[in-house]
Amino acid sequence: MKLLTFRASRIEHGRFGVVLAGGRVLDLTAVSGKTLPPTLLECIRQGVPALAAVKAAVAKAEAALTRGGSVEHVYALDEVTLEVPLRPGKIMAVGKNYADHVSEGTSGKAYSRVAGFVKLSSCLVAHGTIIRKPAWTENYDYENELAIVIGRECCDVAPEAAYDYVFGYTIMNDLSCRDVQQAERKEGNICIGKNFPTAAPLGPWIVTRDEIPDPHNLRIVTRVNGEVRQNGNTADQIYRIPAQIAWYSHAGFEPGDIISSGTPAGTAMGYKGPGTWYLKHGDVVECEIEKIGVLSNTVGAHAAARTRETQAA
Repeated sequence: MKLLTFRASRIEHGRFGVVLAGGRVLDLTAVSGKTLPPTLLECIRQGVPALAAVKAAVAKAEAALTRGGSVEHVYALDEVTLEVPLRPGKIMAVGKNYADHVSEGTSGKAYSRVAGFVKLSSCLVAHGTIIRKPAWTENYDYENELAIVIGRECCDVAPEAAYDYVFGYTIMNDLSCRDVQQAERKEGNICIGKNFPTAAPLGPWIVTRDEIPDPHNLRIVTRVNGEVRQNGNTADQIYRIPAQIAWYSHAGFEPGDIISSGTPAGTAMGYKGPGTWYLKHGDVVECEIEKIGVLSNTVGAHAAARTRETQAA
């Protein structure tokens, strides 16, 4: 199932929904009653019983629609506004996890184990949201990444049990300020170069684990203004999902926490041709992962620039 959080016209707050056949969305919040969870995060926390209740609601709605009947609380997908599916307690990001991406970096050396950085949940924005290049960077880059959504509280997970703790999968665009990132790396950390407003588009929805039996056989493609930049496959990850979960679980996981599992080659940082691939105002970035969908965002003016424009007017 594709589970999401959305807003519809005349509805002020985000709703928990599920994508039906034919590009429609069922508002699960509106029909929740006593059996359905009111939010996507609560659905993850409740686990198997909640998913069973959602599946039953989907079956009932789709059967009615197939018969030509009317179903309350159903919207066309293109008539709703998607929100961030959930706000996790933490996002653990894996760096240098595709050999071809390692080779296009400044050091050219892979990590000897799973390693990376923390991405703040305050950086998350939804599919369709404007993303903003910070005024203090010239090297604003994209990174299309498969994101793993943790389904159960856990700590010190054995690799062979790792998938038992996966709820589902989504897409994260790990936006990066490469010049700041490289300056920080010299001091032994990565912080601001990965964490700034709108630095982490996430979505468009979460696909439950049962729909992706092999997460290491997914094509991963990034387009900027329609031009293919990244074209890889999750099969090429150096450290696979069980190793990622096992390592980062030493910090403890809660339901809804996310691991962003690294990006393949094709980033602006690795581009050697004429001009530049770094993102600029007006660029449309589409991150697509097979069996999940497309996460699309447009680069807009920085907030400080908008303020100056307003004052000038």
